[in-house]
Formats: sequence, C-alpha cells, structure tokens
Amino acid sequence: MSAAAEPAPAPGDTRALGRALHLGVPAAISVVAFLVIDLVLAGLVGRPWGPAYPVTMDALVLLRMGPLFFSGLIVWPAMRARGATRAQATIGILATPVAFAIVSGWRAAAFFPPLEAAYYATNPIVIGAIGAQVASAGVGALAYPIWRARRTRTISSSRWSWWPVVAVVAGTALTVFAVIWDGGQHLFYPWVLLYGRLFG
Repeated sequence: MSAAAEPAPAPGDTRALGRALHLGVPAAISVVAFLVIDLVLAGLVGRPWGPAYPVTMDALVLLRMGPLFFSGLIVWPAMRARGATRAQATIGILATPVAFAIVSGWRAAAFFPPLEAAYYATNPIVIGAIGAQVASAGVGALAYPIWRARRTRTISSSRWSWWPVVAVVAGTALTVFAVIWDGGQHLFYPWVLLYGRLFG
C-alpha cells in the first residue's frame, strides 16, 4: 500500500489526546509528587547519617501521605474546573492510590512470586488510601464552589447535591475500617487469611 493510500490521522485524535493530557495534569502532579517522595524514602531507608535521620524519615512518611491520601481535595475540583467529567475526575483521584498499589506489588515481587506480589498490591493501606481520596474529593467538591464564588464575587447557580457528603462519609468510613480502627486489624486479618487460602 502506498503512503498516499494510507489514511491520515484524524485531526480530532490529536485534539482528544491534548485534551486528555490537559485534564490529567492535576492527577499527574499528585502521582509524580508521591513517586518522588517514595523514591527518596526508599533510598534513605537503612542509611542513617546522623541524629536528624529519624525525624527526617518521619517527616517524609507524613509528607508522602499528602498525595497518597489527600490529593483528591485538589485533584477533583481542579480536574472538574478543567472540564473533566465525574468519571474522569474519579480516575484522577484514584491514580495515586493505584500508583502506590503498583509500587507495593513491584517491591513485593523481589521476595514473592508474581501472583503473590500482585495480591500484595491490594493491601489494606491501598484500600485506606482509596477511601481517603474519595472523602477528600467530597470535601473538595463542597469547598470549591464556595471558594470560586468568593473569588469571583458571584453567587453560584449550581444546585445542591448530596453526593459530596455521601463521598465524605463513605470514604472516611472505608479509611477508618481499613487502617485506623484497631490499627486496621479488622481488614488486615481477613486479608492475610485470604492470602493463606489462595497461596497456601
């Protein structure tokens, strides 16, 4: 087939890709921030340099929790403001927990077979992070219209919606169950038992 006979790429394809990249910037920033902090942590583990080491490691662990657990507070309204649908913004807020799951599975693969490593990617911290992101997105969805109205000094015409409140309650409940209530043991033990049944 000659080059002239090959179909040219549709102009809309390029525009669609550009739009997807535009929408995904807030989520990408969250994922990159998480990965950078996580890589720094991984590089410093077991290499103390002085008395500031424990404090620095604790600070980095807390800092990593920002993009992992709470970036939905910014990612959701930022993506919606860029024109993302609710489904697209949902993918955006889940991007960082999914990145954490992939990193967890990847590191577990150094010690376990592939299927067991993949199972480790479903660990309770991943579940807790998903819940926290959903709750954070709900808070962001509630706060953003108020912030925008004050910034533009206009009254928002959007109708009240209960879904952000439901997201806050449901997401918080999932996080509490997964990692906070009794240290998360109510999810951790069934997760370990299922591991034993699956892999012996």
